[in-house]
Amino acid sequence: MAHEESFQVDDRLTVREDDLAYLVVLDNDEDDWLVRFEKAPDFAAREWAEHMVVTYNERLRSEDDEYVRLTARPPSFGPGPG
Repeated sequence: MAHEESFQVDDRLTVREDDLAYLVVLDNDEDDWLVRFEKAPDFAAREWAEHMVVTYNERLRSEDDEYVRLTARPPSFGPGPG
C-alpha cells in the first residue's frame, strides 16, 4: 500500500493579529497561518478567527473519537465513485 501524506492539523490553534488581519495559526508555529481574516469596518474578523480557534480546539481535546474525526478527511476520500 502506498504511503499517503496527511495534511491533517493535529495541534492547537491560536489567533495572531497583524496590522491588516487576524490570522489563525498553529499554536507551536505562529508563522504558519491557516486562515487569514482581513480587518474591515463591516466584518468581524477577530470574532471569526476566535470562533474558529475555539471550535477547533474544543474538538481536538474532545475524548469522543467520532467528534474529533469530523475534522478529518474520510478514509475513502479520493477521485471517482466513493
